[in-house]
Amino acid sequence: MAKNIIFLNMSDDLGVDGHKAVTALKLKHPDSKYLHTPRVTEIDIVGFYRAFVNGPQDAAFNRQRNDLKNKCKGATEVMLSIHGPMTSTDYGLIRSTNPANPDERVTVRQLAELLLMLFIPKVNYNFTLVMCFGARSSQYRLDHQNLDLIDWTNSFAYKLFDSISPRRQVRMTARTGELSFNTVTGKSEVQTELAIQGTLDNQRIGQEAAVIQSLAWWGQNLGRLMNGPQAKQGFVIALETARRNQSPATVLNQLRTLNRAPGLSPLDPDRGRLMAYLGHTIRLTEASSRQSDPVQGKYGKLVYSNVPPLGNIIIAKYPNPMMVHPKYNGHVSVIPNDFLQKLVK
Repeated sequence: MAKNIIFLNMSDDLGVDGHKAVTALKLKHPDSKYLHTPRVTEIDIVGFYRAFVNGPQDAAFNRQRNDLKNKCKGATEVMLSIHGPMTSTDYGLIRSTNPANPDERVTVRQLAELLLMLFIPKVNYNFTLVMCFGARSSQYRLDHQNLDLIDWTNSFAYKLFDSISPRRQVRMTARTGELSFNTVTGKSEVQTELAIQGTLDNQRIGQEAAVIQSLAWWGQNLGRLMNGPQAKQGFVIALETARRNQSPATVLNQLRTLNRAPGLSPLDPDRGRLMAYLGHTIRLTEASSRQSDPVQGKYGKLVYSNVPPLGNIIIAKYPNPMMVHPKYNGHVSVIPNDFLQKLVK
């Protein structure tokens, strides 16, 4: 059966970010040539959401509400796009396109109430939360590929699902990392744990007082250093040349080589600060190298279902489906494959 996707765009004031995803999805699900109907329908609902939360809920609002309910009911998949901060599991964000204005927070409760209004009882919905880090737990620094380690019930996605299930029949998916869509294939792609850890390490290292002071010292003294003795000039040139290389792996290799043989005089009064700056640069480059780990397609996807008598269950789909909630004796569950396959399709 051909896909009929309703894409509810809550990404920003102008719908720009969500529209990028829609453009990619239309590559994957092109419009039918024979039925003359779109397979991906984008609906900007920021204004509708604000009227739902703050009013006014007038006749125009009621007409749009009924139209959205009918469209969602007839869709093979409903997708909702909203920004997700890595560090919070309590709210999503409607990004402000005006730099002078803050992003608008949407709480789990607010989004759940919106979906409960649009989804009607006794209809099976296939729902995708298009939200970066939506499935990530409050312990966001932990490796979410270590399935036993994570409390999967305190993510934004689970809180949302728990609020609408079992009052509505919904199968929901969300991702653990930053989410994007490939503009060539139209398929979703997710930031890897290696990249996430690199991002976190980069932030942590960059906030260290010693690193901040060292980078400031380098900037303030670079001209003087370049007018110093030949050995010092050679060190500075080698370091700056390495940093300008296009390949992160080559940058790191050259910096490590310089660290092993800096060529500085033991009597140089700047030697300690130069070597400290080089050490900080190596640490930041190592983190940046992990941060640039390529995105992956079949990665970091969680599937949420309500299955009596178990109640809410969560399945990590890749690389092999595993039930991560509820856990038994603190471990993810190995359950019959045919049961899992029905839930993760």
